[in-house]
Amino acid sequence: MGSKPAMHVRRHHTHLLLPQAALGEPQRVLLDEALKPAGWTSEPSDSPSMSLQWRRGRDGLRVQTLGWFPLLLTVGPLGRVAKTHRDAVARLTAAVTANGGRTFTDRQLADYLPQAQLRWQRALTERRRLAEAERVLEGRQCRRCGVWSEPSSTHCTGCRLRFTDADDADWKAVVAQASTIMDAAEAVLSDLARGVRLERIAHDATSGSVRHG
Repeated sequence: MGSKPAMHVRRHHTHLLLPQAALGEPQRVLLDEALKPAGWTSEPSDSPSMSLQWRRGRDGLRVQTLGWFPLLLTVGPLGRVAKTHRDAVARLTAAVTANGGRTFTDRQLADYLPQAQLRWQRALTERRRLAEAERVLEGRQCRRCGVWSEPSSTHCTGCRLRFTDADDADWKAVVAQASTIMDAAEAVLSDLARGVRLERIAHDATSGSVRHG
């Protein structure tokens, strides 16, 4: 008896990696413009930062976010698989690669997903550092009551303490520290979005919290 022929399993999903942080308006426009000439029409999405979908007649197409920093997407049919999907995927792939991205195989995806989670966690850490530093630049905190006042204030809006020259000097030091932390956090976020490997992204010496004056 002859051996059974090997079954050929069609791969209906394509994985794409873009050197950008997340699925935002520029990325949505890029993908939409790639599909429009072929007759695909975008449909409303409940979560446009997570998934997008298009329709062409009876055929549907979906792009789903799998990871951020950089942006990892998977493309596949909605419902039945049709010949139009191959052309649509080719158009999206061409648009992504023309903008510095690349395709991922299933094996590469499986190897990458654990790192994607670590990258997202690092991005959250840097975003928290950035938000704290930005908050410091928006106001000055009273050393006595802890209430925040406008940077130009001469008195605390909470306890009415008058800010002294020493307070002003401390505030300037805090602002300088916050500015350094912001620069470092923004650089890390940029590296993460571009796909720089985690082990090559240094933990900056200013990675701690801003010291309030």
